[in-house]
Amino acid sequence: MQRITASGESTMAADLPASTSALSNRYEPGESSQSLLSRRGSSLYNSSRFLQVDDTGVYLTSLAITVLITATVTILILLFTLIITLSILLASCQSKPDVVVKQGSSALDRVDVCRSFALNFELNNLRGNDVFPNTCEEYVFHYMRSGQYENDVKETIRAAESYWSSLIPNADGFDAVLMEIDETALSNVPYYNSFQLRSQLRNESAWNHWIEQAKAPALTDTLKLYQKLQTSGLALIFLSRRHENQRSSTVKNLLLAGYSGWKMLIMRPEDDLQTDVQTFKSKQRLYLESLGFRIQGALGDQWSDISGPAVGNFTFKMPNPLYHII
Repeated sequence: MQRITASGESTMAADLPASTSALSNRYEPGESSQSLLSRRGSSLYNSSRFLQVDDTGVYLTSLAITVLITATVTILILLFTLIITLSILLASCQSKPDVVVKQGSSALDRVDVCRSFALNFELNNLRGNDVFPNTCEEYVFHYMRSGQYENDVKETIRAAESYWSSLIPNADGFDAVLMEIDETALSNVPYYNSFQLRSQLRNESAWNHWIEQAKAPALTDTLKLYQKLQTSGLALIFLSRRHENQRSSTVKNLLLAGYSGWKMLIMRPEDDLQTDVQTFKSKQRLYLESLGFRIQGALGDQWSDISGPAVGNFTFKMPNPLYHII
């Protein structure tokens, strides 16, 4: 049967099968396609085995969800543990002191041994120990070549200059400052470099040859102090542990390095070499006082340079990790 609608369109009602009519009766008027999809999803997938993630039709089993959550939690725990571990390691590195450890030795036995030795070395607590132990070679290398030695020299000279530059010497020229030569006015580091800074390898023949060459450079800060004190009117006296037979080479070296105009250069006579250095220097200082000199202070790299009688009001110790002379 043909039905004519109000718009003029025709439909075939009689030819529709009965099943179609029955199906149409199942839907309520106004029911949306979304409602139908919801009902379909509810009827087919609403069970404990599946979970709809979004409307695009992505579904995960409960087992997959469990695995995903477990993996996520595990990763978070590992990241947290890693952060804590790195924080502890960083704090440990920042708080750990510098340690010189020689290969093949125990770290526990070597912790700051050389640093402690150096401190007692400079404080003159190691009587009879004239050189650093072989196990501290690395410490000496680092100290001498890292710039720390130069910085320590500079600070010593700065302290000496601060005091001596404030002195007003008498016009008679008898206010005196005493200075050692080796490792105070002149540096023998180039010589020790030939022995890898191992002063224990020094021998008299090689040492005498080095002095004869007159190649020791000036310690720059000491030279500047020397020149400044010279213009102030202080008498500058070199009191050296070098032997008298090395005088000509020593004078040549001092002049080449920039020193001049010293008041006296006192060296050890050949018949006095059996006397220890401190006794020799003490006798010479007392002799200077007997001549009328007023010793205002002394500068040297060994305690024998600045201890004993007649050393003046202020003395200044230069750093020297290479050897110790008593």
